[in-house]
Parts: sequence; structure tokens; C-alpha cells
Amino acid sequence: MSKISPFLFIILLMFGCEEKHFTQVYDNSVKGNIVKEVRLSVTDLKLRKDLMQLFRTEGIRVTDEAPYTLEVEAEKYPRHCNNPLTCSYDATYDGFMKIRLLRGMHALYMTQQDYHGVFHEEDVLKLVNRMYDDLDLKK
Repeated sequence: MSKISPFLFIILLMFGCEEKHFTQVYDNSVKGNIVKEVRLSVTDLKLRKDLMQLFRTEGIRVTDEAPYTLEVEAEKYPRHCNNPLTCSYDATYDGFMKIRLLRGMHALYMTQQDYHGVFHEEDVLKLVNRMYDDLDLKK
């Protein structure tokens, strides 16, 4: 038994710390729907332009007439910390990215994930693909 415990500990360290993400389904009525187009809500203009190009290659049309809105947020954590409350949290991540799917003003789904290193717009596609999988959406 003592030989299994260190082995399990190593396995947990290797697989338990890969990525931290949180997902919330607010409304199950969207499950199984066809989502071929979205209205894109992004405050960063460069990120918006890059995401529009990425979504186009994925077969997702971006238009203001779409019934669904996809809010995208990507933030970097500050490199310095002068607030003891925030300094006490896990500082090994460099930032987080988050998407929310809405129909009108009604939230349907949200997922967010911390990231290490430099943020790449392609990383948002991981969240979008997770959303399509979690909700069994079709393009």
C-alpha cells in the first residue's frame, strides 16, 4: 500500500494541475440546437478581428442579426501585487479567458479558464469547442 500512495500522488500532480476551468450551463433549452452564426461581443478590437477570422475558418458566421451573442473576454493578471487579498490566491497563472453564450439578454452558458504564458486568440477556440461539446451544439 505504501508503494501505491506515492504513485497516485505523482499521477494527481501530473493530471490534476493541467488546466483550471469553470463551466456553468444556465439554460438547458439550448442543448442540441444548431448555432451557425453568432453576434460577437468583444471590447478589444484586435481580438475581435482575429476571432472573426478564426470563426470564419471554423464555419461560424459572425453577424449582428444572429439570435445568439457570444461574449468573449481575455484578461492578463497584473505582474505585481500590492493587495494582500489578491496576492494570497494562486499566482501561477498569467491570465484568464471567458466566453458567455446569450440569447437576447438571457445567459445560456458560460465557461472560463486560466492560462499560462502568452495569450493566443486560438486559445478561445478551446472554450468555443468546449461549449459546442457541452451543449451538443451543431454548426
